[in-house]
Amino acid sequence: MTTGYRVSTVVYGSGERLPMLIGSDGVPLFEPTIFALTELRARNRAANTISNSLRGILVFYLFLDLNGIDLKRRLAEGYVLAMGEIEDLVRLCRLPIEEIVSQSNQVEAISIAEKVVSLEKHRQRPATGMIKEIVPAFAATRLRCIRDYLNWLLADRSFRFAASSDFRSSLEAARKFVVGALDARLPTGDNRGYLGQREGLDTDSVTELLRVVDPGCPDNPWHDEHSRFRNELVILWLYYLGLRRGELLGVRVSDIDFRKGSVIVARRADDPNDPRKNQPNVKTRAREIPLSKLLQDKTHAYVIKYRSALPAARKHGFVFVASDSGAPLSIPSFAKIFNVLRAKCPGLPRNLFAHLLRHTWNDRFSEEMDRRNVGDETEKKTRSYLMGWSETSGTAATYTRRHVRQKAKNASLEMQSRMQARGKNDE
Repeated sequence: MTTGYRVSTVVYGSGERLPMLIGSDGVPLFEPTIFALTELRARNRAANTISNSLRGILVFYLFLDLNGIDLKRRLAEGYVLAMGEIEDLVRLCRLPIEEIVSQSNQVEAISIAEKVVSLEKHRQRPATGMIKEIVPAFAATRLRCIRDYLNWLLADRSFRFAASSDFRSSLEAARKFVVGALDARLPTGDNRGYLGQREGLDTDSVTELLRVVDPGCPDNPWHDEHSRFRNELVILWLYYLGLRRGELLGVRVSDIDFRKGSVIVARRADDPNDPRKNQPNVKTRAREIPLSKLLQDKTHAYVIKYRSALPAARKHGFVFVASDSGAPLSIPSFAKIFNVLRAKCPGLPRNLFAHLLRHTWNDRFSEEMDRRNVGDETEKKTRSYLMGWSETSGTAATYTRRHVRQKAKNASLEMQSRMQARGKNDE
């Protein structure tokens, strides 16, 4: 990103992690930093939440640069964006960040070369290919972050003037206009596109995945022994326990009770003992989950034989560690496991990633509850506990699409059979 904007996280001695939006001069932008401190951190928002919010604001500042808008001057004049500019901002928020940066860099290059080319002509340049947009939910998240930032920024400016001030009235009118216009243009997902929604892996895909991650499989894409055993264990934990990425990366050896056969999924936000700047966090509730004999044996073997062979791993308690350094496994290194599987194992789905195994776990759980004839209310409470949700959470619907679809299919076929039989009887 040559524009110079970036989100960087500062780690304090207490373990607190504070993301900041850094400008092209390497200095944190003043207003976004104050916003993060007073509106987000003061409300006990997690570091990842603050970081995501600042990334949305980063897109807003790229938009300002792309359109030559001086935000400070606009505020001094009592407004921020015109309606046409809001429409442009909404369209820009639908694009991948790489495309936004590319557009900004092209405008910057035109300025440096001192070419007399208007921004309007730049926008109307011939397209070199179709630009893939991000999903509507992500675009909406960006716009909400920008909306909340502008709402705070304009309110902060207006409160500096007397209630009877005409300038305060202008700022208040600008605030209501911008917030209302952005709210009205938030992208919404197509709820009718049920077939395109995320579901768990089918049985064949799970079988192939477990086959290739077996350390003894000739198709295993990793060469060193530690990576083979660690990555198999990562997949097994995700598949059999349905954990989120942050939950798995935060597990410590001390969280596992091998005698009892269970693991504690604990919340440790801003942990001073976690050396990772981008700390993996537990988004859901803390809970205790039982471990099967298979998981206990595999985990114990990994910790005793492979993890302990890395001297640096003895300096911390996290279970999953990097193969080269022994440091706690980072989020990018975790993601690389699935990048390698997708690239080197053609028999696996092209959309394979960690969270898909959480959906798969929920499919298997639904099947198990059906076999046990468990009532809907008990099933909901049990699922919510194991997933770390509140009992009243409606999140389960997101993870049970495949099972619901299959039950609907079976019910429809049975109904059609009965209707066909009834029709023959009527004859």
